[in-house]
Amino acid sequence: MLNRRQFLLGTSAVLGAASLAAFFAAKKTTPAWLVSAFSNGQQQHFAGAFDLNGQLINAVRLPGRGHGVLAHPSKPGHAIVYARRPGDFLLEVDFINGVVNHHVSAETGYHFFGHGAFSHDGQHLMSVENHFAKSCGEIVIRDALNYQVIEHYDCEGIGPHECKLLPNSNTLVIANGGIKTHPNWPRKKLNLETMSPALSYLDLNNGQIIDHFRLDNHQLSIRHLDISSSGKVVAGLQYQGPKSDIVPLAISHHGQSQLSILQASDDTLRPLNQYAASVCINEANNQVAISCPRGDQVTFWDLDTDRFSHKVAIRDVAGLSINQRSLIATNGKGQSWDLSAAPNTRHAFNDIRWDNHLTTLNGM
Repeated sequence: MLNRRQFLLGTSAVLGAASLAAFFAAKKTTPAWLVSAFSNGQQQHFAGAFDLNGQLINAVRLPGRGHGVLAHPSKPGHAIVYARRPGDFLLEVDFINGVVNHHVSAETGYHFFGHGAFSHDGQHLMSVENHFAKSCGEIVIRDALNYQVIEHYDCEGIGPHECKLLPNSNTLVIANGGIKTHPNWPRKKLNLETMSPALSYLDLNNGQIIDHFRLDNHQLSIRHLDISSSGKVVAGLQYQGPKSDIVPLAISHHGQSQLSILQASDDTLRPLNQYAASVCINEANNQVAISCPRGDQVTFWDLDTDRFSHKVAIRDVAGLSINQRSLIATNGKGQSWDLSAAPNTRHAFNDIRWDNHLTTLNGM
């Protein structure tokens, strides 16, 4: 009989329903859908799919505020919606029909950190989670069909946040934010003086951490990341120190012995208010887009040189995703922007406040 590790290695409320006939007719002529968590003016929480014409396709009610959304690799129109830290749910949502297919609760003593990744073969779902009694960050691996837990791997760090697989590799890159949290104090950061963030590499073949890479400033929390097709990692930072400090916004890593800082002048960094949200690599133009909601800007950086290029002003911008070579952004004012169009195209959604992240659904 295969043990758990051998098995691993061997392998609501509808807001706007669209009929299947209309869906398949539209699928032939329109770009893929995008999906994000959002809230309305009554502080109710949802996840919704929309198109580039500014039409809300479908939405489902969430039991709490959502955060990251992960397109299902083998189910077109389906996505995993994670609870915002320190929530205890993840949902598999069918956005074609506007229904929740699976509601998965975190194990006793755990909460989600809002992100995860599928294995390259789509058979396993990996989630970043916190065992809050032990203050231990873990990668929890589930069967992607029934979401039963298969394995736990220690991140060897506190507060793991976004994670992604290196291309053509079984190595998981983890942004260990370094911040201790507990559900009894939902948004309180409990260890700002001793936090120790790291960019970590975990070998899924054996559950071992290959390496940690740290910054000299231990209050630069490493939170969100993206990875190029060549394996270059770019990660955004959120500073937990004095508000008067001017600090880097992001780092990169591509096999070096240490992390590289994305370079910009103090005049560029100061208005960004020490905070990066989503990171999105656009290889079509060799750029990295990083949203800065506290600075009301999307910043653009050269992927090869790690240097600042330019910025686009959008109030409270956070979500970023590539949709058919177009860079799409969303903000907390219920707007979506096509930043690849000339001029930039904007759509507004009534009574919607898009949350931090944006994802393109596969096969749409």
